[in-house]
Amino acid sequence: MIVCQCNLLSQGEIEAAVEKLLDEDPWQLIVPSKVYHFMQIRGRCCGCFPDVVKIIGEVSERARNNRDSQLAATCGTSAD
Repeated sequence: MIVCQCNLLSQGEIEAAVEKLLDEDPWQLIVPSKVYHFMQIRGRCCGCFPDVVKIIGEVSERARNNRDSQLAATCGTSAD
C-alpha cells in the first residue's frame, strides 16, 4: 500500500526503514522526519506523517515484543 504519494513510498519500505533504525539503536526516538532522513528523502506535503507515525508505533511494538520474547527464552522466564 502506498503511504506517501509525494515520494511513492509503500508501507513495507517505511517498515523496513524503521526496523533498520531500531536495529541500530532500539531506544532511539523515531519520528517521521528521522525515517525520511534515513531513506535520504524529504517529506513534501507531510500529509502522510500521521500514517507514518502509526507505522512507527506498530513496528516499534512488534520489535519490542520480539526482544521481550527472545529475552524470556534466554532467561527461561515468561515475558508477561
